[in-house]
Amino acid sequence: MHTRSEKVALVIGGTGALGGAVAARLASDSRAVAFTYRKNEERASELKLGIQSQGAIAFAGTPDISDADAIGLFVADVVAHFGRLDTLVYAAGPSFSLDFVSNVSPDEWRRVLDADLNGCFNVIHACLPHLRSSSGSIVAVTAAGIERAIARDILSLAPKAAMTALVRGVAFEEGRNGVRANCVAPGYIAGGIGKTIMDSVGADVSKMLIGKVPLRRMGTCDEIADAVEFLCSSRASYITGTTLFVSGGMEL
Repeated sequence: MHTRSEKVALVIGGTGALGGAVAARLASDSRAVAFTYRKNEERASELKLGIQSQGAIAFAGTPDISDADAIGLFVADVVAHFGRLDTLVYAAGPSFSLDFVSNVSPDEWRRVLDADLNGCFNVIHACLPHLRSSSGSIVAVTAAGIERAIARDILSLAPKAAMTALVRGVAFEEGRNGVRANCVAPGYIAGGIGKTIMDSVGADVSKMLIGKVPLRRMGTCDEIADAVEFLCSSRASYITGTTLFVSGGMEL
């Protein structure tokens, strides 16, 4: 049974490569972990077992985060189950195709922004009352590319840039309530959508892109998870409204 004095984290997008690494890392820090996923039942079951193997309690659900009522009900279920909520990590992101702005259809633009940006807003809005009660924290996983123009990546970078502004606004407004809000901005990561993109552009282009990163390599999901865990922890108790780039310097 969960001890109500223990920390409780909610990870949005737990079955993604980054979300799964974050959930596992938070579980190893003695948190109870709730997470959302869409369709990957097998990966969700594996993640639950991994969380439980670390002595933590797992709680999972499949709310549609673009539906404010649905995510509100899920967050209420999490709080009813655990008695509190201390940490929110937004690590979700819809599938999309790389394309030039001129080729992106208005329907695809609306779909991606609704699934990602509006989803992030809905989740934060639902969690804030509970995070105020616990003086909790929010971390949104964004993208290092928001600092530079990257061809054919607008469907990733536009919502992430807006999410960064949203998180900064929350940090400014909610600091008086003890709530901290920050972003972690990954660069090229050897897992999840980062790996998919690198595979799709071919070996030569991939080598060229990585060659422009000051550290000359891709990052790992665990490196992102470590950064998220730090910003959620008491070691970052005086950090809010900032973006921690975990990118090998690609934004420079």
